[in-house]
Amino acid sequence: LDVEKIESGKLQVDIVNVAVRPFLEQALEANQPYGEKFQVGFMLESAPDISAMADPDRLMQVMANLLSNAAKFSPKGSQVVIRAAREADMVKFEVSDKGSGIPEEFRAHIFGKFAQADSSDTRRHEGTGLGLNITKQLIELMKGRIGFD
Repeated sequence: LDVEKIESGKLQVDIVNVAVRPFLEQALEANQPYGEKFQVGFMLESAPDISAMADPDRLMQVMANLLSNAAKFSPKGSQVVIRAAREADMVKFEVSDKGSGIPEEFRAHIFGKFAQADSSDTRRHEGTGLGLNITKQLIELMKGRIGFD
């Protein structure tokens, strides 16, 4: 439904001032059970006392997707590290994990609809392949950018 609303221009975003540290603490707490499911911890490494202009509900949806992906693709017992910092007129959020990374041949498709690096019937990870596509569109609706290393 989100994809349809975004593509039709009917998804509303309510841009407000979001305090970054409390927001990230809430995101980590809300997603902790998912991390536990995969035996992966979440750690807030840095989040200065800054704010960002964003829709807090949609930004939470973005963080939930990024944190769940990081947990799914990280080795058991590892930590997913979250950082935030001011960069020029924006706030940069980083989610870092110790997973195997994105295969070179898949990188151009990472934000595509139904994109999954392993789409075989025997793949290990659940999901529709829509999460990063929706995430990218939500970030762009909030006038942001998304990328990966």
